Amino acid sequence: MVSAQSAERQRLIAEVRNAEREWKLADWRFQYALGEDQVDYAIYCLEAAEKKLGMLLKEAKWLWKESIPLRGGEGAG
Repeated sequence: MVSAQSAERQRLIAEVRNAEREWKLADWRFQYALGEDQVDYAIYCLEAAEKKLGMLLKEAKWLWKESIPLRGGEGAG
């Protein structure tokens, strides 16, 4: 049986990978934008994708830090 913490990690890994794909698409959209409106929209998408990826990476860092056992065999938190 998969623990709740392991399931949460797997969910977060999947979300980070999806956010990376969204960022790559937004970057491509920016690189190939034509005209002012497309550039503006591409910048908006790129900024949103960067925020989302940063948020998820911060959450992952916290989750991994919280799940590392302390010395002496004690759990963290």
